[in-house]
Amino acid sequence: MTVRARVGLPALTTAAVAAAIVASSGQAKIKEYPLNPSATPVAKAMSSQPGLVRRAVFSALPPSSKPAAVSTTRLAGFPTKGGSFAILSNGNARRAADPNNAPDTGSDARGPSIRGARDVVIMRIDVRVPAGDNCLSFDFRFLSEEFPEFVNEEFNDAFIAELDGSNWKTGTKEEPAITAPLNFARDSKGNPIRVNKVGDTTVRARYAKGTTYDGATRRLRASTKINRGLHRLYLSIFDQGDRLYDSAVFLDNLRTSRAEKCRTGVKRT
Repeated sequence: MTVRARVGLPALTTAAVAAAIVASSGQAKIKEYPLNPSATPVAKAMSSQPGLVRRAVFSALPPSSKPAAVSTTRLAGFPTKGGSFAILSNGNARRAADPNNAPDTGSDARGPSIRGARDVVIMRIDVRVPAGDNCLSFDFRFLSEEFPEFVNEEFNDAFIAELDGSNWKTGTKEEPAITAPLNFARDSKGNPIRVNKVGDTTVRARYAKGTTYDGATRRLRASTKINRGLHRLYLSIFDQGDRLYDSAVFLDNLRTSRAEKCRTGVKRT
């Protein structure tokens, strides 16, 4: 097992929980939202279905970073629908479009231990599913600085999506497995999305081109069965075992549909 030592990084002030990234002269400029516990602007940026998102809140946020952003600049194949997409990060989401000039980009988010993990971001999205729809899905790409150094290691950053409840947890240093029975954004072996190589979710350097990250999954779609009425979608990203190497997830095209077959899980778009 590779042991990762924590390196001191300068603390960042929390001036915003969401940001809009706008292209200008080859560099990304940032327009910040005011500090507010509401995540509704972030959730609506990833929705492609009017009226689906009622509101959103951050159930968990690290105190010293900028873990959520809205981008209106095309980046790594996003947005996939409409003119904007959401970014969640266990570090600084605003750095997603920075040049990839370091192998270990990280931010000192100073997140406390939550369910055994660190720098935990949980966004809860309240949705209203119209009558007749039976499938909820969204497009995403997981990106990470942990590639390629920590592929197949037991301690990894992870992304998890759950419906109508959130009960994921991470193990101890002796038993580091992630348990997430409600997670539907999972690889073919049932694991959360991480840098470990599994089928369509395999992380490669070329999928992260144009971002600050060293590797990413291909563009993927997560789906789960759902019924009409009010539901809660939980999206989580976190550090397991260390806080040094940051990861992010790009999110877009959240919608519901009427499908003859709705297969729970992840597939390439």
